Amino acid sequence: MKKGAAMWTATVTSIAFILYLWLVVKILLFKFGPIEWKALFASMSLSLSHPELIWERLLIRGNLIPFHEIRNYLANMSEGVRIVNFIGNVLAFLPFGFLLPFLHMQKDRSFWKTAILSFLFSLCLEAAQLIASIGIFDVDDLLLNTTGGMLGYIGYKLCRLVLVYRPQKSNVVQERTVH
Repeated sequence: MKKGAAMWTATVTSIAFILYLWLVVKILLFKFGPIEWKALFASMSLSLSHPELIWERLLIRGNLIPFHEIRNYLANMSEGVRIVNFIGNVLAFLPFGFLLPFLHMQKDRSFWKTAILSFLFSLCLEAAQLIASIGIFDVDDLLLNTTGGMLGYIGYKLCRLVLVYRPQKSNVVQERTVH
């Protein structure tokens, strides 16, 4: 790839990744409503000054049993909200796994590094929901989000395969098209 094209790709990818991060934080943490900073900081301040509240929310409302909610999603697929939540958690992290390797093309970020970073980003979002009391901590969300990041990485690899490793036309084919 030429230096100018590589620089343009890196810039566009960086901007897209930053916009994606902002959008996923906005949608997953604050849904589609406005961000009320004053209420958010008050809630976080209360939680951090009384850690027992965090623990209580986690035990009462949180899901710490892997695959518990996923089994519920699969058993009740006819409920639209469950389908949206199930598929949405995977889809929300597809861009993460797809765009992240573009940011470090020289290092060719591996599948497992992307999976771990997807998990850690998801964990940060789940922890923020718990601490700010703006959602429910769900271990299944971690699994679904990480799966989305891994699928995004597979998409990245498939795109690279198609775009970078295009087979060259043989001389015989080129000669036939000229005549």
